[in-house]
Formats: sequence, structure tokens, C-alpha cells
Amino acid sequence: MEELNVTPWEVSGRLDEAAYSKLVQRFGASLIDDKILEKIKSYTKDLHPYLKNRLFYAHRNLDSLLDGYKKNEKFYLYTGRGPSGKMHIGHLIPFRFTKWLQDKFDVHLLIQITDDEKFMVKEKLTKEEVERIKEDNIISILSLGFKPEKTHVIADYQSAKTLYYYATDVAKKVTVSTIKAVFGVNDSDNIGKLFFPSIQIVPAFLLSALSGERYNCLIPYAIDQDPYFRVARDVLPKLGFEKPASIMSKFIPALRGQTTKMSSSDEMTGIFLDDDEKTVKRKLMKYAFSGGRDTLEEQKKYGANIEVDFAFNSFMTLEDDADKIDKIREEYSRGEITSGEMKEIAADTINRVLEQIRKNREKVKDDLDKFMFDEEKLRDQLKRENKG
Repeated sequence: MEELNVTPWEVSGRLDEAAYSKLVQRFGASLIDDKILEKIKSYTKDLHPYLKNRLFYAHRNLDSLLDGYKKNEKFYLYTGRGPSGKMHIGHLIPFRFTKWLQDKFDVHLLIQITDDEKFMVKEKLTKEEVERIKEDNIISILSLGFKPEKTHVIADYQSAKTLYYYATDVAKKVTVSTIKAVFGVNDSDNIGKLFFPSIQIVPAFLLSALSGERYNCLIPYAIDQDPYFRVARDVLPKLGFEKPASIMSKFIPALRGQTTKMSSSDEMTGIFLDDDEKTVKRKLMKYAFSGGRDTLEEQKKYGANIEVDFAFNSFMTLEDDADKIDKIREEYSRGEITSGEMKEIAADTINRVLEQIRKNREKVKDDLDKFMFDEEKLRDQLKRENKG
């Protein structure tokens, strides 16, 4: 069996529940338990399906951040995207969840678009290609409906002056040996991989740096991005800032069940945001790895293995009705729904979400400037808010 390898630049090996538990132990995080969920619910009144279904399953300092919020301590959200290719439905997970958090807590959000990192890491990508992909990705992300007055998209090349200014503070406190140990960087890698973590750490303290006020930061991300924020938690107190809190998600399995997660570089590993209705249905019916049994008789007797079932996991990722998710899970697990019926249900849900994104994209294109990071504008906004 292939050894499990999870870094920001590569995910390989089998990712099942046992592997996710091992990653939590390896990374020194904590599982999200019922106590944490009740604490979240005390502020949000309900729980996002991702929390109920433990898609977001691990955290660092989330309980402390919520305790601080109860004492009127300010916090903001930070998440991001590396624009290496077209976005697929798996990429929506942190952004859909982050939108829910922004809506519930009415807080600022920084979305970092790491175009510089993808140019340095992806050998075959040119800067022109990365920039084209970047704009398309930003429009797709914003089509989920974030608040323009509190959402700030930081595209690294475009915001380089601000990011580099603060990244040098981070870089001065982080050793080469730390980056090698945490990220697995070796002597044959380009030096961009050594410095780039300093850039990605900046948004975890940027609001505090710009305002001169204390802000806590909560970062939702897929667990492969955790190395950046382990380093951030080590270095930020040395710079006089709070350690960021984080909440981590699992991945959706790949379409064919042959790899650990969907990939932007291979259209046959997943369902992409620009797939039309016919393509979505064809991929599900022809290629989607099923947790259903080999025969109808066995399916009715034993039910499906939903952990590995692509259609169910895709449906669960995009369906907002938690009660509906519970109902389908029970029926499919008990064998009351066939694999083909599960794929039909998933196709309906996926196409409904993708159609809404396509409609919203046209609106976002006209308002893109409202969301892009502007240092002086944000400084002034934070100053006014803190005076109030």
C-alpha cells in the first residue's frame, strides 16, 4: 500500500477515517467533539452540515477563539486558493463553509490567491497562465455570495508590496531547518519554496498589523494546508501577534476512487464548475466510484459503503438541507436506495449548485473591484469600526 503523504503540494496514499485520525495526531491538532459543536451552536443557533457530518473534523484553538468572542474579542476569517487550474466541486468546501461563518458572525474575511506560489511550484505553468486561471478562480469563489463590504481578496502578485513588507518579519524568525522539516523541502527544490510560507502566513495577522488592534484569526482549510499554520502558530507570538485558530476539513474522494482526492490537473478525477448538466450526469453514471454492492440483492441486504461512494460524498458536500442528507445516508446505507438512484440524486444537487454559480458569475464580473484588497481602504475601514 502506498505510504500516506500529505503536504501543501502533494497528497498521495489512501485517505480513510484511520488515516485522517493519524494526520490529526501527526500534526498535533484536536478532533472536533460534541462540546465544541455545542459551543459553536450557542452562537450560530444551528450547525452547518459540514460540522454535523464531520467533514470539518479537526481544529486548533477554536474553543479559545470562541471564548474570546464571548468576551467581545474581535476575530476575522482567512482562507485561500492556489490557482493551478479549473476549480472542481471539492474546492468549494472551505469557501462554502467560510461563507456560512461570515454570515453567522458578520466578520471580515481575507481570501488569499497564491498565484506566485503556483508559478514557483508548478513547473509547466507560465505566469500568463496562472494569471488567467487566477481571475477565473476568483470569480467562481465570489459567486458563492460573500459580503463585498467585509470580503478582501488578496492576489499575491497584485498585493505584493503589502505582503512582502510583513513577510520579511516572518522570514526573519523562521529557519531553513524548520521549513525543511515541516514542508519536506529538500536541496533540489527551488528557493521559492523556502520563502513562500512567509507570504502565506501574513494574512493570519494582517488585520492586527494594519489596525494596531488585537484581532484573533480563524482559518478554515483542507488538512493538507496545515503545515503553513503550524509554522504561523510558532512564529506569530514572536512578532507580538496572536496564534491563529484553525478548523480543518477532509477531502472528497476522487471520481474514480483511484486517488486520494480530486485534482485540478486531471478532469477525470472530479466534477468541475464548468461541467454542464450532461457532463455531470455522464461522469457520475459512467465513472463515479460506488460504495454500492455488486448486485441489487446484496445492496438491499448489506447497503452501501458511503465512506468511499463518490456520488454520496458529492451530494453531502453540496446539499444544504441537513435533514435530507441524514435521510439519504440512512436509506443508502440500509440498501433502500440503489447506486444508480444515488447518482441521480447527486446529479440533481450538483447541477443545481453549478447553475447558481454560473448565474452569479456574470454579476460578480461587474463588481470584482469591490472585493479586491486595498490596504489604505481597509486601514480606514478598520479605524472607523474600532472607533465605533
